[in-house]
Amino acid sequence: MGRWTLLPGWVSATLLLALAALPAALAANSSGRWWGIVNVASSTNLLTDSKSLQLVLEPSLQLLSRKQRRLIRQNPGILHSVSGGLQSAVRECKWQFRNRRWNCPTAPGPHLFGKIVNRGCRETAFIFAITSAGVTHSVARSCSEGSIESCTCDYRRRGPGGPDWHWGGCSDNIDFGRLFGREFVDSGEKGRDLRFLMNLHNNEAGRTTVFSEMRQECKCHGMSGSCTVRTCWMRLPTLRAVGDVLRDRFDGASRVLYGNRGSNRASRAELLRLEPEDPAHKPPSPHDLVYFEKSPNFCTYSGRLGTAGTAGRACNSSSPALDGCELLCCGRGHRTRTQRVTERCNCTFHWCCHVSCRNCTHTRVLHECL
Repeated sequence: MGRWTLLPGWVSATLLLALAALPAALAANSSGRWWGIVNVASSTNLLTDSKSLQLVLEPSLQLLSRKQRRLIRQNPGILHSVSGGLQSAVRECKWQFRNRRWNCPTAPGPHLFGKIVNRGCRETAFIFAITSAGVTHSVARSCSEGSIESCTCDYRRRGPGGPDWHWGGCSDNIDFGRLFGREFVDSGEKGRDLRFLMNLHNNEAGRTTVFSEMRQECKCHGMSGSCTVRTCWMRLPTLRAVGDVLRDRFDGASRVLYGNRGSNRASRAELLRLEPEDPAHKPPSPHDLVYFEKSPNFCTYSGRLGTAGTAGRACNSSSPALDGCELLCCGRGHRTRTQRVTERCNCTFHWCCHVSCRNCTHTRVLHECL
């Protein structure tokens, strides 16, 4: 069996449809062959979740590693959570980069993100971080919702927290989410090369961001709506908030290389570390994204690099920012065309219970890169 890794190239289009009826392709190995899970009751290799849905490993596909299969069996219901987390992560990636030359493009088939995941650039770092964050976020939330049999709310915070509030309620179980994410997502990363260190670092950066963005929520108790006492718990951030932070860290990502201890007595753990390429820069923190090679310009199509280019992309003719036609079109110019659009408008609610609308037609001006 080839080396298994959840990332890169791991997310298939099938996986993104997994919530309704798994099949779900969870992973690809380094040679591009895929593992998947399908509803095939005839198979004898069964994994059964808490809802008695028989999840089987498709015989024509390489199996998940023994460790991933064990984690799925030990945590009934978690496969749905992992699938949902990956689906949310892909949507978030597309949202964060919707106005940039690289707009997190995906394609049908086994290699959803294309060749970019095999590189060591900033975009690769973001994909690893947001997908790792998505899995951690979804699993932690599913625990508090009772969707996974092996975990529940985080009840460790109990008792007084301050003079007018105390811990209570149902805190999202971020510790379980981080632990499972680390065990499941990172388990296939083997080796000692720079890509291995980069992948693990960015996976952890995604999980750390979910943890660091958690916030305290409280509910008031008292006579006539007063807030005499508050009960508080810890709540996960939205994945949008996590994506915003990771996008900012994408812009400030650190270019790294192997650290050199300069001593033959250094342990393997000490040798396997990242240092900034520029000695004047500080070492990357656990929150930072890291990369080791320059990104393509993404301006033109390249089959070798796997870039689609920006020709035909919609741009904003009045914006000087990244979504503006000058930057997005890479100086090639843009065309302008008009489009007649019919939409529902002037909607009125009638008691009870009916909504009537008119159809309004207007002209929309579109700008597209040449």
